[in-house]
Amino acid sequence: MKLPKDNVIVITGATSGIGEKLRRLYTEAGNTVINLSRHAPDSPFDYAVDISDRAAVEAAAEDIGKRFGKVDILINNAGYGQSGPLEHIPVTEIEKITNVNFLGAVWLTRAILPYMSSGAKIGYVCSVGSIIPMPYRTMYAATKAALGALAFGMRLELEPVGIQVSALYVAAVKTDFAKHRTKITVDSGRYSGSVAGADKFIDETGGKSATGKLTPDAAARKMARALSRKCLKAEKLIATAPYYLLYPLAKFMPGLSLYIIGKVFGSN
Repeated sequence: MKLPKDNVIVITGATSGIGEKLRRLYTEAGNTVINLSRHAPDSPFDYAVDISDRAAVEAAAEDIGKRFGKVDILINNAGYGQSGPLEHIPVTEIEKITNVNFLGAVWLTRAILPYMSSGAKIGYVCSVGSIIPMPYRTMYAATKAALGALAFGMRLELEPVGIQVSALYVAAVKTDFAKHRTKITVDSGRYSGSVAGADKFIDETGGKSATGKLTPDAAARKMARALSRKCLKAEKLIATAPYYLLYPLAKFMPGLSLYIIGKVFGSN
């Protein structure tokens, strides 16, 4: 895989998981890679920033612009998971996941764009979960669906100025992402125990297999390869082989897809 070199690359959430693997790949290829993460270490190329904090994001972007003069690639990767029935998720938690998973990418894109020019690229790390949703992960899926719409809209806006944009739809990866999700387990009885059943599936059956999970290394390589194309695709699936059948089924036959998912989770 041929990666660019001598580029300035900004990645959010590059402290662990796929983001950390991406950072290593690009750094080893000879690029300057900058990490924006809430738990970033103290180093010249790390910014300890909560991306939902617009003022902090804007300050970091301004400093990056002054120090490096440009940004060639921006990868909006940061995000986290959440599960629970929507009517019982605290408003503060709904706002938090929206701010981190969606608005954080909005704030950073706005703040970094002044330092990007023709030939630059933006990748938004979306989720297959926004196309193939699961019950009780509704807010996570919704924020990732919004991120996909943001990517498509920005692709149209930036095409005339030569900046390419791609939505990267990532499927299950062998990380602790699901394990570290915010879990709301309240069930007033309306859902007949299916909230607990869905959590068990995610933590056990889905957590172990998830239709053949990618390793973080493999996912990062697929993402880097997708962003290295001369002409970026509007959307790119980052997944194992089974998803290449499930993904088009969910997009073009959503009713059937939802029926199957409902059977798996016992919601119909």
